[in-house]
Amino acid sequence: MIVNLLVVSSDFSPRSWGIGAYTKELSTSLSKGNQVTVLATGIPDAKAFDQGCSYRIIRTPSFPVLRYIAFLIYIPWIIRRYHISTVLHVVWITSLISHLWYCLIPVPYFVSVFGTEIRDDKISWRRRLKYYLKGWRIVALRKAKGIFPISHYSARLVMSLGAEKNRIEVIFGGIDTQRFKPITNHQESNRQKKLLTVARLDLNKGHDYVLKALAILKEQGLAPNYTIVGQGPEEMRLRQMAQVLGLESQVEFTGFVPDNQLAAIYTSCDIFVMASREIPGRLDLVEGFGISFLEASASGLPVVAGNSGGISDAVQNGKTGLLVNPDSPEDIAFAIKRLLTDEDFARQLGNEGRRWTETQMSWEHVAKRMVNAMQRMR
Repeated sequence: MIVNLLVVSSDFSPRSWGIGAYTKELSTSLSKGNQVTVLATGIPDAKAFDQGCSYRIIRTPSFPVLRYIAFLIYIPWIIRRYHISTVLHVVWITSLISHLWYCLIPVPYFVSVFGTEIRDDKISWRRRLKYYLKGWRIVALRKAKGIFPISHYSARLVMSLGAEKNRIEVIFGGIDTQRFKPITNHQESNRQKKLLTVARLDLNKGHDYVLKALAILKEQGLAPNYTIVGQGPEEMRLRQMAQVLGLESQVEFTGFVPDNQLAAIYTSCDIFVMASREIPGRLDLVEGFGISFLEASASGLPVVAGNSGGISDAVQNGKTGLLVNPDSPEDIAFAIKRLLTDEDFARQLGNEGRRWTETQMSWEHVAKRMVNAMQRMR
């Protein structure tokens, strides 16, 4: 049965990672065999980006206030105009609109859940608004036909809100195994080893503790290079840390890397490391899953990952990577050292990561699981 699906996302742009990247890749795979329309907020540079997508994209006005209010009007209009049979809300906040219109337009809706958007705090005005709407959030989730947490960690957050277990199905994030794949002509084994982190430079991503781990390794005579891909509020502090720790010659900050250049970055490195952790008092910072871990595994890299949030679903401990205590630079350093000095073990983890992503974690597999769940739960 072909699904005529509306995907609603407030984060969908050429520079999106995380939820925005999830929306793009999932929509692309869902469009192979289903009719897909994406409703997203307007952005100045959307036209060229949208033309490169294989499905219909409708944008709200780009004016900051209007683009959010417009969802209230656009969603029912699109449902009727394009005969939509199913709605997928990438985050819960827009599902409020489907809930409000349901009496007049009873189209079943589903909600994806990541992590930070379910936890409540008042860090910013947007999160403060979500906090005050938490009663509506519970109602909207309970009325959804199905809820798709991206990890078992996210599923526990949803169940803590009172959602019934039979309406929850964990559907992991996926990976494009054609774009992210190992290279066959590896560089000479005696070159300097390279570590890699691909993530927004936020406090919880653990770049700082990886730098501390590198300082420990340097004292032990190991000095791998470290490439940090991404941008964010922590950049200045991390640059200062690298300088204070005497790591300037080892650490490279690339800033933002375009999507079409990212796969080459992975294959130029040897070990992927991201020691994400939970920060006390910062409920907005948590790793719900971690798509970059799958990008690394698909590229054949062994992974060192902080054991927090939903990461244990994205990294199979001892099979595709090593889970470490993200609050311990010593533990991070030990895991990195093991992979640097035991090349056979590192290669085994990388090979298993590639096999796992190919056979179970491609976006095609994710889309198929989601469509099957929608048809079953309707």
